[in-house]
Amino acid sequence: MKTMINLVVVGILMAFGAQAQSTSVYEKVGDQIKVTRYFENSDQVKEVGFFKNGKSHGQWTEYSASGEIRVEATYVEGKKEGAWFVWSDDRKTLHEVNYQANSIANHREWSLAQENLRVEK
Repeated sequence: MKTMINLVVVGILMAFGAQAQSTSVYEKVGDQIKVTRYFENSDQVKEVGFFKNGKSHGQWTEYSASGEIRVEATYVEGKKEGAWFVWSDDRKTLHEVNYQANSIANHREWSLAQENLRVEK
């Protein structure tokens, strides 16, 4: 189980860390800075998120090359907080990683099989 959680966390970090090959646009929204990152040489959105006082803050969403949501995450003043959702590449498994005070509180895996949804703890 810990191995699965570690793999999910590594995937999330890789997803949010691999920004070198994308174009970024920044805009001021209230007291935050909204960043929209695009796939290289494309107008297709790769990621949208917010910064406040130089730290990730609020909702962050990452999209796949096909335009589907791949990761939904929440930050509070640069720290991971609340439920993070990460879809598998085949879209058959959804990982829910819950953070409290920047640490993993629990993890659930939601599997979609033959139109039935099952939860694995």
